Amino acid sequence: MGDINIKQIENLRLRIQALEILSLVGLVGMAIFVFKEKYDLVYYCIGIIILLYVYKFFTNVRLRKKEFLSNIVEARTNELRSQRDTIQAESQKLSQALAALADAQDELVRKERLASIGQLTQGLVDRILNPLNYINNFSSLSVSLAKDIRMNMEEDVKNDNHANFNDSSELLLLLSGNLDKITKHGDNTVRIVKAMEELLKDRSGNRTTVEINELCKVNLGILKRNYKDEIDRNQILIHYSELTAPLTMELNIEQMGKALQHILNNSMYAVLKKAGSSEYLPAISLFLGIKADKLQIIIRDNGVGIEDNIKSKVFSPFFTTKTTAEAAGTGLYLSREVVLNHKGTIEIASEKDRFTEVTISLPIYQ
Repeated sequence: MGDINIKQIENLRLRIQALEILSLVGLVGMAIFVFKEKYDLVYYCIGIIILLYVYKFFTNVRLRKKEFLSNIVEARTNELRSQRDTIQAESQKLSQALAALADAQDELVRKERLASIGQLTQGLVDRILNPLNYINNFSSLSVSLAKDIRMNMEEDVKNDNHANFNDSSELLLLLSGNLDKITKHGDNTVRIVKAMEELLKDRSGNRTTVEINELCKVNLGILKRNYKDEIDRNQILIHYSELTAPLTMELNIEQMGKALQHILNNSMYAVLKKAGSSEYLPAISLFLGIKADKLQIIIRDNGVGIEDNIKSKVFSPFFTTKTTAEAAGTGLYLSREVVLNHKGTIEIASEKDRFTEVTISLPIYQ
């Protein structure tokens, strides 16, 4: 019911009450005039009372019409409100269903990607075959060298001739070098296979309550211990900005710790690669903040940055700009999987030779 209609109806009701009071006054006046036998005034009172009743009648008719129309409008308004509430409720359900469907689709795509043998094979072929070829080639060469050494030594024994001793020493030196390379590339291959094994692990569940400030502080401590000499030698600044108030969350501590370590190690690699430049002060920062209902973990470095043409590939499994001996190329991929398993997001912003910033956003209430 509109405010104008309410006021009009209220005015009509007040008018009717006033007419009733005036009619009553007229009746009282008429009785007084009859008692005083002033009949000419009695007739005036009767006329006025009749006019008041006629006016009251038409006012009542207007009031009933207004109330009838107002009731219709109010009923229609309530119906529209009910329909609006129903539509809003259905719209909210639809939005939630669409959001759930989108999450389910993303999860399905992610799991299919993880389970896809073709995708894993594509990344592994180049990464594994190269060190395996080295291993096979140097193994063959080492076998030949061993045969030559054995023949030389047998010849020396037969002829009591030590002329081939120097040749045998050189061959042994070459053999040792080949064996060192075999060991190196064998280790690289093992690292890649272990990385593949890590990809196939189940990273869901096993969540425990952890205090976020303490979690980040522990992982920064690990970084400082692992790179103590490099930090001291290059005067690398490690900055940590924690939350002003304690925050506890349900996380897989082991997996989240690995994710933070992968990102922090990448930052250390980036600043060490740039170390030695003139007027360069290497720095790695970890900031904690809360935006809306999400925890933000921001890791930033002022190292070599990421080239624009490879930014879209940094989360791909087995993609890396490092050598095989330095990395298997699964760190950022695994970090993203861990974050996604916690219903969060991870984003990278970077400018070549200026900075790289990794932002992890995790819902506080899961």
